[in-house]
Amino acid sequence: MLFHKHHALPEPRNYTPSTALWRRWCWRRISRKLRKSPTYKLLQRIESASDQVRDKVDSDLGKRTWLLPFREELRWIVAGFDYRFDWDIEVVRFYLLRCPRTMIAVCVWLVGEFSDRKLLYELTVFRHDPSPQIRRHVAKALRRLEAWSHLRDMAAANLGDARIQWFATASTTHGPFAKRLENYKRCVDDSHAGEVTTPSRMPFWTGVRYWERTPPKSAAYIRRMLRRIRFWVRWGVSR
Repeated sequence: MLFHKHHALPEPRNYTPSTALWRRWCWRRISRKLRKSPTYKLLQRIESASDQVRDKVDSDLGKRTWLLPFREELRWIVAGFDYRFDWDIEVVRFYLLRCPRTMIAVCVWLVGEFSDRKLLYELTVFRHDPSPQIRRHVAKALRRLEAWSHLRDMAAANLGDARIQWFATASTTHGPFAKRLENYKRCVDDSHAGEVTTPSRMPFWTGVRYWERTPPKSAAYIRRMLRRIRFWVRWGVSR
């Protein structure tokens, strides 16, 4: 079939996606595949669990630990993510359109884990959200991604939030350079310094001689490759 049929999507409730993203979801029949994906079903199960603890009192231990049963599945999604080909970020962004307020913090945390310095996705959209919890998730992710301009914007708009002020102004280094260099020297082996024949005469050699052979591929690397192959075989859509 040369042209795909347009599928109307529900009106967004939490944020407005870009025109290109909206058209891709409408015209390429992706919305049905998104809803059938394991990640979307996981988010629905988390949503159901959040509904069950909503009416519990704040002192109830279950209200603070209700996400723990999903920890391993969430870690597996984050560990296997590859921003160039992965499908999970698309699923989370689609789910975030109309998810309940209780689920926005979970989705924002996932988007922050999927983002990098060049692709912030919807993090900037939620930096002025009414919920302090969501704003702090955004600020923490922006600090990790070194998005300082957005962090300064958040700090100026939330002068009374000490946590956001810390994310925006705290030092990114752990002690002065001289101290960190001294700590580094304790973990290196300089016994091979005399073997150097180049003009640089490098004084330090790392104790881990990883250059002697090619390291084996990790399980996470193999998983990313398999997920990339599955993405192109099943959907074959460009990001």
